[in-house]
Amino acid sequence: NSRAIATPVPLQTMRRSLGVLAEAYSKWERRAPLTPSHVSRLVNSGVEVLVQPSSKRVFTDREFAAAGATITRDLSGANTIMGVKQPLNGSLLPGKNYLFFSHVIKAQPENMPLLDEVLEKKVRLIDYECIREGGGGTTPRLVAFGEFAGMSGMVNGLRGLGLRLLSLGHSTPFLSIGPTHAYTDYSTDARRALRAAGEQVARAGLPAEYSPLVVCVAGTGNVSRGALDALDSLGEVVERVAPSELARLSALAGTAGEHQHKVYVCVTGAQDFVRPARPGAAFDRAEYYANPEEYVPCFHETIAPHVSLLVPTMYWDRRFPRLLSTDQLQSLRASGNKRLLAVADLTCDVDGAVEPLVRSTTIDEPFFVYDPATRTEQADLDGPGVLMLGVDILPAELPREASAHFAQALLPFLDALATPGAPLSAELSAATIAEAGALAPAYGYIGALREARERDEESQRALSGRDAALRHHLSEAEARAVA
Repeated sequence: NSRAIATPVPLQTMRRSLGVLAEAYSKWERRAPLTPSHVSRLVNSGVEVLVQPSSKRVFTDREFAAAGATITRDLSGANTIMGVKQPLNGSLLPGKNYLFFSHVIKAQPENMPLLDEVLEKKVRLIDYECIREGGGGTTPRLVAFGEFAGMSGMVNGLRGLGLRLLSLGHSTPFLSIGPTHAYTDYSTDARRALRAAGEQVARAGLPAEYSPLVVCVAGTGNVSRGALDALDSLGEVVERVAPSELARLSALAGTAGEHQHKVYVCVTGAQDFVRPARPGAAFDRAEYYANPEEYVPCFHETIAPHVSLLVPTMYWDRRFPRLLSTDQLQSLRASGNKRLLAVADLTCDVDGAVEPLVRSTTIDEPFFVYDPATRTEQADLDGPGVLMLGVDILPAELPREASAHFAQALLPFLDALATPGAPLSAELSAATIAEAGALAPAYGYIGALREARERDEESQRALSGRDAALRHHLSEAEARAVA
């Protein structure tokens, strides 16, 4: 009566499968985490790939089917389901592995219902944003669209600069630059347009009133590299300058000269954003990131007064001083300094490093003008203030190239994700936000951050209510006095 002993099934003999979601976040979201070329490689290695049908995806269902994918709405047979952006609330399959950009690690309020669903349905959520070399917290990201956000955003930023200058009464070569999504591709078509605009700047120059034109790229990561690639595509008109040279350029403002035929580009890092609060202390990068409260902002004094187009590209959260607050911008404009024409926030960090980015924008309507004097924003680009760009899906304007780059970076992780029970690498384990109905220990802070934010919002509502009651009381008192 000996009992039969079950023999473990080798992982390599199990059914390996992946699912690809149809993107629902935005009508403009045409990217995919895998391309037909990558699907073909996976299928040839024995991985079944299920792809939800989509008529707006940059790669057609027919292309995926020809590569060996099964086109189906039902992804329940996939071991791991992948998308680019957040799926629709209510659509997650219980107990499944999911990969997408969740945007929950800062306890973003708009995505807390999604996190609640992840926890309730005991989904294992892995976030691309957190896949880092060796599973470290500050090591380089391995799966990202960052450079394409930089390229796409910089093209749109230069276009916005042209529109803003037109509103101020000046036609410039930047008006010839179209929206990024209008180009067939970035590598040839968009670069050709940038080059043509740069050649026109060299020939015709820029208005003396707004020269020297200085573009400040804040940050040095992947997004910054993409933005700089686009700027360099303008050609020989681009001249890199150090932060220490900006005051010299500002002294030329309003004068005629060779500087009208240049686009000056200044790259800034954390050492240019803040200074130590302790008198005489030197900036220490490691100390700053560990103890940001020991530092005070200085960007608004040393860099911002000399910049025409500000391009934030770096990570920021509320532990750090802002790059440019509303108060700082208001003071700068009140002093008579109106050199800052536009902000292209390629991180789309609303109420973030650049506080005047009071809302995100869309690919359809990428710009608004923020007036720091009245602290209001308007869609009309002819009004007073600073033009703002804050599109949150910039790489979606280059869907084919961005998807190919992304899928290639994701490829080394796909075998483990396709295989039931396979151990996850250190990179994927560290990027696991939640599993089995609970936040992973490394992300337990999200709950506390969420509670703190909700308390702040409740306090703000209470204050607003008291203010409204006071205004009503004063109004009634005034009415009685008149009577």
